Amino acid sequence: MTKLKKVPKRYIIIPALVFLILLGSFFYIMIAARTYTKLVYVSDTPIDSKTTYVTVENPDVVTADYECVQQNDFYYCYLKAEYAGLGKTEVVFHYQDENDKPSESISVLETTVLGTIDEDATMNFNGQEILFPAFILIVLLTSLFFLGTLVGKIRKGEFSYSMVALGGVLLYLLGMMFIMLGYSLISFDSLSFTFSNLRTMIIATGMFFPILTSPVLFILAVALSISNIWLVRHEGFRLMNLLGILLSLVIFAGYVAMIISSLKTDYSGKEGDIFNLLENFHLVITIFVFYAFSYMECMLLSTMLCAVTSTLYIPPHDRDYIIILGCAIRSDGSPTPLLRGRIDRAIAFEREQFSDTGKHAVFVPSGGQGSDEVISEAESMKRYLLEQGVPEEQIILEDKSVNTLQNMSFSEKVIGRDCGDIEKAKIAFSTTNYHVFRGYTLAKKLGMKVLGLSAKTKPYFYPNAFVREFIGLLYEQKWRHLLLLALIALMCVVFVILSYL
Repeated sequence: MTKLKKVPKRYIIIPALVFLILLGSFFYIMIAARTYTKLVYVSDTPIDSKTTYVTVENPDVVTADYECVQQNDFYYCYLKAEYAGLGKTEVVFHYQDENDKPSESISVLETTVLGTIDEDATMNFNGQEILFPAFILIVLLTSLFFLGTLVGKIRKGEFSYSMVALGGVLLYLLGMMFIMLGYSLISFDSLSFTFSNLRTMIIATGMFFPILTSPVLFILAVALSISNIWLVRHEGFRLMNLLGILLSLVIFAGYVAMIISSLKTDYSGKEGDIFNLLENFHLVITIFVFYAFSYMECMLLSTMLCAVTSTLYIPPHDRDYIIILGCAIRSDGSPTPLLRGRIDRAIAFEREQFSDTGKHAVFVPSGGQGSDEVISEAESMKRYLLEQGVPEEQIILEDKSVNTLQNMSFSEKVIGRDCGDIEKAKIAFSTTNYHVFRGYTLAKKLGMKVLGLSAKTKPYFYPNAFVREFIGLLYEQKWRHLLLLALIALMCVVFVILSYL
């Protein structure tokens, strides 16, 4: 009988809390929105009650009255409407302005089948003050859910590209919450927390996010550039050694693009649908540039987080096989320092495992023979393993692969032939630190259950190598990213349409 997998508590508790918040907010609004209150007049002189009154176009929809109060030498008047029946009606508040001239404030109120009232033009309604704290709480709970899921995957060594998405969404949600809480601290007026303002803040979050995180990106760009200069001094001038600088330039170019796109084009005084279309198109482009930058920034920062955590994870000492991912060898057939680091990490882990549990692991050197190599990478690694005292019967070769995907796939077949049941084999793979996370993603693509071992490399080499791996990850998931960017573009169009409602 198959044992049911234990469901983490957060999968029950957090959705239940979100549901309760939504339900509580709904009932709060349903009760509060049966009336409608609007601040319609402010004066620093006493209000003449003889010239102040309210008229309702259709009393069968709402009944209306007003109330004026004095606070700190100011006189406030509130329009108060009560639900009477379903429909829409015009409510006019008549008063005298500060020059004693007759004036009026017109509101078009609409009632719903739920017995609530809202203003047709602004979509404001009583009870909407609950929306802001409810939204912040939901964002906080959602962030905790994603954080718990992310931490759970890290603890189990379940590194995959879905982690990047989790981390990216988590970063954006935290940024959204920080921006909105900052707004709430700056704006002490509870009347500012209207439905329209909440909608505007949600739209604006994607535009504020790059501004909020700009110090982090600028520090990252400077650090990448410095590491590349260091790399060029040690390894020579090559295009591949300038990837960090190129990414830094892309980051700065992104900020320049955002500045240019946000420059206001003056369409005032121009008439015709073509100018309205151009203005809307300019707004869509501006929002898209900001949101696309925010999206790619979240992907970059999340990939960095996932890459670093994947190198810190230590597999349990129960491995049956250790795949050693190959890379270029020297002209004499010996491993390069980079490849030797991968082999040494695998040997060190296997010896730690044997010392801890008494269980040996079989080494699987993986890598074919390149056109400029005298022997296969797998054979080069085998010779080094033998030199380090590893028995030959503890080594099986995979010497046909030419890339990391084939390293994993072909090694799995070799292990399957050796053990007879690949599903029961507990496998680790050893590679250089910058390459560990990509190894996980490729193994996931093949449906393999493997855990990574991280070999150190020179400090100046890691940042540039990480950028290369990040570009590789982007390319592998290019259709997913293009689809998401297309959805962002569609969202920007919807946002612009909503802003005119």
